[in-house]
Amino acid sequence: MSRVVVKGGTVVTMEPGWLPQRADVLIEDDKIVAIEPSITADAEQIDATDCIVAPGLVDTHRHVWQAGLRGVTADMVLKDYFRSVRFQASPVYRPEDIEVGNLAGMLEAIDAGVTSVLDFSHSISSPDHAEAAIDGTIASGGRSQFALGFNDVVGQHKSLDSAQGCLHLAESLRKGRLAADDALVTLGIALSDLPEVGLERIRAELEGARRLGLRSTTNALAILFNDPVDDIEVLDGAGLLGPDIVWVHLNYATPDQFRRVVESGGSVSTCPEAEMAMGMGRPATERVLAAGGHCTLGCDVTTSVSGSLLQQARTAMQVGRLLDADERMATGKAPLSVPPSCETMLKAATIWGAEALGQSHRIGSLRPGKQADLIVVRTDAVNTAPMIDPYATLITQAQPSNIDTVMIAGEIRKSGGRLRADWSTVQKRLEQSKEHVARAVTERGGFLPRPALDLPW
Repeated sequence: MSRVVVKGGTVVTMEPGWLPQRADVLIEDDKIVAIEPSITADAEQIDATDCIVAPGLVDTHRHVWQAGLRGVTADMVLKDYFRSVRFQASPVYRPEDIEVGNLAGMLEAIDAGVTSVLDFSHSISSPDHAEAAIDGTIASGGRSQFALGFNDVVGQHKSLDSAQGCLHLAESLRKGRLAADDALVTLGIALSDLPEVGLERIRAELEGARRLGLRSTTNALAILFNDPVDDIEVLDGAGLLGPDIVWVHLNYATPDQFRRVVESGGSVSTCPEAEMAMGMGRPATERVLAAGGHCTLGCDVTTSVSGSLLQQARTAMQVGRLLDADERMATGKAPLSVPPSCETMLKAATIWGAEALGQSHRIGSLRPGKQADLIVVRTDAVNTAPMIDPYATLITQAQPSNIDTVMIAGEIRKSGGRLRADWSTVQKRLEQSKEHVARAVTERGGFLPRPALDLPW
């Protein structure tokens, strides 16, 4: 049995009724066994003096495979992202490209304190691509709900050109390497886009996922079509809403639509940086809260934005405050408060994210019996000292560089501010993958729109 005690930190458990306090955390194997003011144990010690000890962060929407395309769409709107990444880069990805992309993308998440990711994996051109993406994820040591993409990919293997073919692959994974619901990497489904494929295809996908006991996630209400499609109304009318769906974006949702999602038990993932960067509209964070729901957060695409979930929480909070203040000042009244609070946003990045993944009984907060997913964040750095309010320090000041230690299921994945993985080897493989993708895309005509800089795209 391995034993570790994290000593002397300010512990923020995110458990109801538990206030931040100086305490020690004892871990045995993969579980937390005690949180007490002082623990004496025969165990490896992690010194958390001048640190915050918090649950690992939970990202509910990230396309992990895109790590090799960082920055490619930084100056592009959503339609150009689709042209460049979905229609031009994705089709030339080989299994080895998606493997190293998932490995690098998960390491990026871990470095930023993200211990769990809902990976919306929508570049699955063949069963081999799915296996490779899972290989990369497992190699990272991170926790992932690998949401197998059911969307069409240009030039994909004929076995995946229908809902039945995709479900057959999902079933084989469900019976095989991703059979366990308590493993670090579990299986989910990323549904096709309803406006593209229609209700009957979505019905087949969603009902198939439910037969397999899998949770689903879907993008919705993030694109202004000439003839708008109300995804929530369509699924509600078909009797398909449910607590097993994570709705992503919902920028254009109405209060009634948010109410329907909340009443169905579904979750909402907002990706404020990406949504603003690509012209997708107002992030929905505070509107989810107003409907009585629990907002969650995702980094979405590192082709356009950062991979820091704390940055997403910070952006969502401040944008929500800005818009609320603007609405009040338009009536001639100054704001009297600035919701949402830092504590609320930390819930969005931890326990509420775990709820969305159906994993709140295992992760998302610190308490005896739960998995030992935690982060140790330095509060003696030039940008974090002095620590007065731990929620404020985490949400408004902390950066990935302040994260000293990351533990996932009792395994230390980052310590002393450095990943324990062999990043130099991963980086070399990522560079090789970038060069392959650049050549292959160029041979097919290049990215649209073409960047102004003279780069290998």
